[in-house]
Amino acid sequence: MNSAMVRGLVIAALTGKTDAGDRVYSPRDWATSADMYPALLVQTPFEEKHSLGRNAPQFTTVTTVRITGLLQALDSATDDDGAKKAEIALEALREQVERAVINSYDLTRQTQQFKSIRSTIDVSASGEGHTAQMLYELDIEYYQGPEDFYPVESVPLAGIDTTIKMPDGTTETVVTVDLPQ
Repeated sequence: MNSAMVRGLVIAALTGKTDAGDRVYSPRDWATSADMYPALLVQTPFEEKHSLGRNAPQFTTVTTVRITGLLQALDSATDDDGAKKAEIALEALREQVERAVINSYDLTRQTQQFKSIRSTIDVSASGEGHTAQMLYELDIEYYQGPEDFYPVESVPLAGIDTTIKMPDGTTETVVTVDLPQ
């Protein structure tokens, strides 16, 4: 398991299960347009490993998965309600994202826990309509062991030369072991 695999599991959990439908992108350029909305952009900006000991490469790893939700709402012909519609739609999208990810069997089966979840929403009237953005971050914890880091690059052992120190007056004993290739 690694961050890229976690990201793939999150994408699979989201695709087709929110108002964004199959508009779940990762990786991609962040530039989007109104005809793409609603859309979800998924990335893994942070990873932290905590060692489980000194002898083998074993870690409790926490990957932060950031899901950015984007949508746009226009004012009604008779009412200046675009911001309200955008915020309501964004809250619904946030709920759908949360349910899709937390209820993903594949994701929960291959990870240990959702260590924490943070979300923020923001609505802006700087464009043609009211553009709304949600940041949803999950800290997903999982185990990484030696199997995640192999093969270990090393120099193959070709032979062993051993000299045994004997008491004075004894013939020096030398043992050479050549290992077959």
